[in-house]
Amino acid sequence: MIKDSPVAKIVVSEKPDDDILRMVAEFVKARGCYKTEYIIDPDILGGIIIRIGDKVYDGSVRSRLETVRRAL
Repeated sequence: MIKDSPVAKIVVSEKPDDDILRMVAEFVKARGCYKTEYIIDPDILGGIIIRIGDKVYDGSVRSRLETVRRAL
């Protein structure tokens, strides 16, 4: 039910273009979420972080750099 669906919080480093907005909408809908809230946060350096309820999908550049740093 759309009324009770969670809000997907999407964190990006800059305003996304129409293609990204469309891909994110498809991604969150496939996970039962029909509402989105975008947050601009330049600290993630690039990429995207999507939070739906207690699930976090982290594709940020900052996260990837941290993973590389820990591996070294």
